[in-house]
Amino acid sequence: MNKDPLSEGRRSVAESLRNPSSIDKVVVSKNLINSSPINELLGTAKKYNIPIEFKNDVELDKISHTGKHQGILAYLVSEGYFSEKKLWDTLVGSKSNCRILILDGIQDPHNLGAISRSALAFGVDYIVIPKKRSAGITSGSIRASSGAIHNLNIIRVSNISNFINKLKKFDFWIVGLKSGSGKSIKEHKFSKRVGIVIGSEHDGISKKVESQIDIFTEITIEKDKIESLNASVAASIVMFELFNSD
Repeated sequence: MNKDPLSEGRRSVAESLRNPSSIDKVVVSKNLINSSPINELLGTAKKYNIPIEFKNDVELDKISHTGKHQGILAYLVSEGYFSEKKLWDTLVGSKSNCRILILDGIQDPHNLGAISRSALAFGVDYIVIPKKRSAGITSGSIRASSGAIHNLNIIRVSNISNFINKLKKFDFWIVGLKSGSGKSIKEHKFSKRVGIVIGSEHDGISKKVESQIDIFTEITIEKDKIESLNASVAASIVMFELFNSD
């Protein structure tokens, strides 16, 4: 099982904080809230708007890879991925157009690769995937994308629903692709800031994520001949429509 890369212990976290864009979040023991050295590190984290979580020591022990966390550790951005923090930093104070593709549980690396290739062709700014139960940047997905993945901003997040909720605070409209929604994707007028949600190959969009979506659309097909499209094909059609929208 792949583990999230961590920086563990006070000295290690302090060193990592010298490059704040390399850190996803900092996790601290609840028992060290009044510790001066820890608070100094947390002050630096706050300065760069790095998320901070407080957990008990048992939880920290479970997260730790080394067992030597000294009450503080930092989740690092995995190699090849784009920092979520950088996205928020880019959006703060900006009103520029932004197109984000949100993949809610695409598990086949070949599908992720094919989607990534289309995303690069159709000008998608970011692809967002969950850290769990999702394909990621692997040799298989890189091969399927013909290397396109290396030229994309792919962000891994802990919770898709929470990510969407935060995205809405930056004036994004969230569009979900769902068969039977009754509105063709060809009829949809995309906003300048849009997040498009594509569900998993087998289960579609999860209920929790579904509750965050502003409007649902579908791809019109001859359902008497075929029930549905492959996830990567469906995603590509939506991105094509987005690319060619006003």
